[in-house]
Order: sequence, then C-alpha cells, then structure tokens
Amino acid sequence: MSLTLIALAAAVATHTVQIDHRGAPVEATYTARADVKTRTVGAHTPNRADMRRCHWKATVVVDRQLSHSPSLTRAIPTDHAFSGSEAGACTPGRDIAARQVAKHQDNIRAHLMTVAQQDRAPLLAELDAILNLASN
Repeated sequence: MSLTLIALAAAVATHTVQIDHRGAPVEATYTARADVKTRTVGAHTPNRADMRRCHWKATVVVDRQLSHSPSLTRAIPTDHAFSGSEAGACTPGRDIAARQVAKHQDNIRAHLMTVAQQDRAPLLAELDAILNLASN
C-alpha cells in the first residue's frame, strides 16, 4: 500500500463585515481556505491494472482579521469538511485540491457567511475585553 499525504491551503472566499463597537466602526475580514489532504491507497503491480485510488478530504478553515488590529487575527474553528476519491495515485500534477475546491465553492461561501454571522457576538466580546484591559 502506498501512502501519500499532501496538505494544500487554497484561499477560496472572502467576506467583509463592518460592525459598530461603542460608536467606532470595526471592519472584520473573513477568509475561507480549504486544507486538502490526499492519500494514495491500493497497489500497483506490473502486468496488472492499476488498483490505486486517491482519497482526499478538504477541511474548511475560516480566518478572521480586523482592519485596525492585526493582533486580533485568529482562525475560527469549524467542522465543515467534504471528501471523496478518484481513480489513480495522488500526484502533485493532478490538482485535485483546485478541482474539488472549485466544485464546492458555493458550499464554502455559504459556510463562510454563516461563520461570519455567528462570530458577531464573540467578536464584540473580544473587543470589549481588550477595551477593558486597555482602560485598567
């Protein structure tokens, strides 16, 4: 059995939100990227058909960055993933990550919008905590 792991991160979608925090506008940029891992399974023997398959799994990771404070950049954990397999070995020239991410782009963009909407309350809480720390 052949085993290959490739991790590729491809930026897929970006969404910008402007919120009001205590009278000051704060702009948050959310970027979704897909972390794709591939693994070749099966055997390739001489004089036989190639029995290898490329199993892949893409996990969506959302990064949040604030325009006024690069120190508040963080990855927002999500469990959104999709997977599949293709005939043949996983090789760098096949561009499995690019094809599969492009195929699931609408799904990733919808997930990004949901994460950005759910992050509003935690973001405001983080901003309040930082403001309270700065005033002490």
